[in-house]
Amino acid sequence: MLNISQKENFSVGIICWITKLLNRFFKSYSLRSQIMISFAILTIFSVTVVGLTALRINYRYLEQEKRTQSMIMIGNFYQTLENEITNMVVLAASRPSMAQYLISNDTENMQAYLLDFKKGMPNIDEIFICDSSGNLIAATEAELGFSTCNFDTNPFYTVINMDGEAHAWLLRGRKIFNQGDPVGTVILGIEFDNELLMEMCDQCNLYHTLLSNNQVIATSFGERYSQKTNVRYIPTNLADEQFQESFNIQDHQYYVSHFPLNNNGLSVEVALDVTSIHLDHKQQELILTILILVVLIFAVVFGGFLARCIQLPLTKFVAAANQMENLNLSNPVRVNTKLQEVVELSQVLENLRLRINEALTSLQNEKQWSDLLLESIVEGIIILDDDRVTYFSPGAERITNWQREEVNTRSINEVLKPADHTDSLLEMLPPLGEKLRCTFTLKDDKKKILSITHAQLPTTKEEHSSTVLVLRDVSQEESLSHLLGSFLGNITHEFRTPLSALAASIEILLSEADDLSQPEIKELLRSIHLSTLNLENLIDNLLEGSSIETGRFRVSPQPTDLRKVIYTACETIDPLLKKYGQNLKIDLPAKCPLVLIDGRRINQVLLNLLSNASKYGPIDGEIELCTKVLSDFVEVSIADCGKGIPPAYWDVIFSGFVLHSKDEGLKHKGAGLGLSVSNAIVKAHGGIMGVRNLAGSGAEFWFTVPITGEE
Repeated sequence: MLNISQKENFSVGIICWITKLLNRFFKSYSLRSQIMISFAILTIFSVTVVGLTALRINYRYLEQEKRTQSMIMIGNFYQTLENEITNMVVLAASRPSMAQYLISNDTENMQAYLLDFKKGMPNIDEIFICDSSGNLIAATEAELGFSTCNFDTNPFYTVINMDGEAHAWLLRGRKIFNQGDPVGTVILGIEFDNELLMEMCDQCNLYHTLLSNNQVIATSFGERYSQKTNVRYIPTNLADEQFQESFNIQDHQYYVSHFPLNNNGLSVEVALDVTSIHLDHKQQELILTILILVVLIFAVVFGGFLARCIQLPLTKFVAAANQMENLNLSNPVRVNTKLQEVVELSQVLENLRLRINEALTSLQNEKQWSDLLLESIVEGIIILDDDRVTYFSPGAERITNWQREEVNTRSINEVLKPADHTDSLLEMLPPLGEKLRCTFTLKDDKKKILSITHAQLPTTKEEHSSTVLVLRDVSQEESLSHLLGSFLGNITHEFRTPLSALAASIEILLSEADDLSQPEIKELLRSIHLSTLNLENLIDNLLEGSSIETGRFRVSPQPTDLRKVIYTACETIDPLLKKYGQNLKIDLPAKCPLVLIDGRRINQVLLNLLSNASKYGPIDGEIELCTKVLSDFVEVSIADCGKGIPPAYWDVIFSGFVLHSKDEGLKHKGAGLGLSVSNAIVKAHGGIMGVRNLAGSGAEFWFTVPITGEE
């Protein structure tokens, strides 16, 4: 049979088995499956808990009721025996014959009298007579070896050894009086043997066993006692009605309880047969299991119907959510249903779609603006996680020549390598707020001077932050700084040369004017004139360069005869050419269309080019000035017979680059400002300016100016 814990395990096993069956049947985890499984589990749990609770309460009630009734019957049985022996001993003590025999000390007749008297008491097993001194003088059958005959207070349970066997007795004694004086004591005894206990078992359906010091004296089980468990717990409270242990005999289950009959080791073991109760409980469990299955089927069917009603609008929600996940926010969320909660949910999703669409549009605009801003920023921005590159801005791509895909997740020490240091970039970073200026080796072993600042960008990771590097290419600034120093030195030299010539010529005129001949005076005046022209040209270039840098440079083009401008420039430069014995060859077309130029500005360009041709050409050399009419432009070119311009400098000489003495052996002869100003003037007219080396030797500078279409 099942006890309470076994019943609970059985119910839990049923729930687990049904749950596994449902999980196997509903392999998906859709809402419909979950609702049906939830209904099934909830139904099983509810019905099982309620049913088991009711069964347990009913079982406990029936079992407790039967136990209580059993203990009452046990108490009544012993109380009946005690009342019966008490009544019998009162009757025996009140017989006059008892007193007369005691007074006459007639033991033989008393023996016969006791045997005859005992026949009227079928339940009494033994009668004893003691004198007033407590000595046993007569008995119906045997002497029990009492040490005292004072049993006139309460029934007395005792164990008496007879012929080597222990016997349990219930004894009751009472004083015998004669005219108010005690003359002896009469004692009645009932022996608790197997027959008596079987009689009690028939009356109250309880199996009885008497034990003395855990040794069986009598039992209603008979030979079956050897099959019973021998585990006992004897409570100290005689009124304890709880059954502590259970055992099985021949497919019958018994609950056993113990209580003492005296203080000398005599105890009673009572066994209650609860087989019928367990059979009824088992039938109730079967009925409960069938009921659970029926309710489960109903719950699954109802859950499926309810899940379908809920799932249909939710399926539409899923489709709408999938569209939102794919950023398809053009279709509104509409669900036709009568469920108020679903209608409210659809409205919430629709409002959410509108807000997401608005936010997404705003984010896209901001992203475009951020991308455009990052594209326009000259500085490069790099974000590092530890030393790995996680972001590489377009500015960083332009500065380093690395592409974003090439440096992603690579170490920054592989991207930016210090050229003049053995330490890595991260080891060289200065404190926050300070700049690092260093030469770095970039992609394809190109070197640039970079200025780097950095900051720490907090992240969500504990005790961790990203490093933000801001790069700026200062190579040109460094070059300009060197060029500025060189320019100042050169411009000083440029001013000092004509000024020295002026000072020397004027000093000679002042001190020796009376002694000089006319040709000598003219020569001195020619030197003063050339020095003045050089100073004027140099000052014009400085002024034009300043206006170009400050953005105030303007030209006023108008239709002009280019030949007049060329001849004016040649006349101006002629004294300089004669000084060095150089010959200017002019090659102009017979007919030249009018050009749209600012004559003063183009004259300055011609003077700069002719002056450079004279400076870098050999003494007594030849300079050639040619014009060529193109489709929409007129090209003017000036060629010298010098060493030419190395191709590496063709792209930089128009930016104010100064040739040093170490460059291809060329001599330093100017500040390099004239070509920069000339290039700006030509571009302001819509033309272009360039340089090319001649086949033999020398360089040819050329520029174009637009044609007006008139001759």
